Amino acid sequence: MEVRLNKYLVLCGLGSRRKVEELIKDGKISVNKTVVTNLSTVIDSESDTVTFEKKTLSPIGKLYYLMVNKPRGYITTLSDEKGRATVMDLLPEKYIRSGVVPVGRLDKDTEGLLILTNDGDLAHKLTGPDFKVRKEYLVEIDKPLEEIDLKRIAKGFFIHQIKTKTRPASITISDKSRKFVKVAIIEGKKRQIRYSFKNLGYNVTKLKRIGYGPLNMLRLNRGDFRELKTGEVRLLKQATEGKKQAGK
Repeated sequence: MEVRLNKYLVLCGLGSRRKVEELIKDGKISVNKTVVTNLSTVIDSESDTVTFEKKTLSPIGKLYYLMVNKPRGYITTLSDEKGRATVMDLLPEKYIRSGVVPVGRLDKDTEGLLILTNDGDLAHKLTGPDFKVRKEYLVEIDKPLEEIDLKRIAKGFFIHQIKTKTRPASITISDKSRKFVKVAIIEGKKRQIRYSFKNLGYNVTKLKRIGYGPLNMLRLNRGDFRELKTGEVRLLKQATEGKKQAGK
C-alpha cells in the first residue's frame, strides 16, 4: 500500500508530523538503504524497508508507556556510535521492537525518572514548551545555596551557555546544609539546571529527576523499569490537554 513517508513515520511512533519531517530533512531516514530528504516521498509500506538509526521501522500495534529509573552513566538515545550504554539497554527487546523512544533527555550524568513510549502524539506534547509539563529534580551542590541565588533561579535569568532566559522555577531548600535543593521547571533546555547553578558559582555534584508531570518515581530501583498503569497514562494525557486548552 502506498503512503507518504511522513505519515508512515508517525504510524511507526517516531513523533508528530512536524517532528518526523525534521528527521527526514536532517537525513536521518533511509528507504531501502538510501537516505531520503524529500518530504513528498511516497513508499510502499508492504515492500519498502524504512530505517532510522539503523533500526527497521514498522507501524505500531500496541502502545506502550514505560517509566525507567535511569542510572548515572547511561546515554539517553536509541543507540550510540561509541558503544556506550544507553537507556535502551535497560529494556527487553519487545519494547524496542515496538518502537518506544525516550521522552526528552537526561544527560549522561543525570539519573532518575525517564518516560519512554511509542505514542508519538503524547511524546510530542510532553516535551513541547507550549504544554508546560512540570519536571522536578533533586539537586546536590558543592556549597550552601545563598538566598539571593535561590531567588534568581526562582525568578528566571539569562544563561549564557544556552543564550536565553529561563522561565520562573519553583525551588526549595531540602536540608539545613542548604546543599540539597528541589527544583521544578516547566521547560527542558539542554543542561538547564546544571548551567543555572554554574552561572551562579555552584557545581552540581548530583542531579536526579524525581517527578514528571503527575508522576513520581516511588519504589522503582535504579536501572529498573515498569509499564505505567492505565490511570497514570490518563493523568499524563490530562496534564497536556489541560495546558493546551488553557492556552487557547
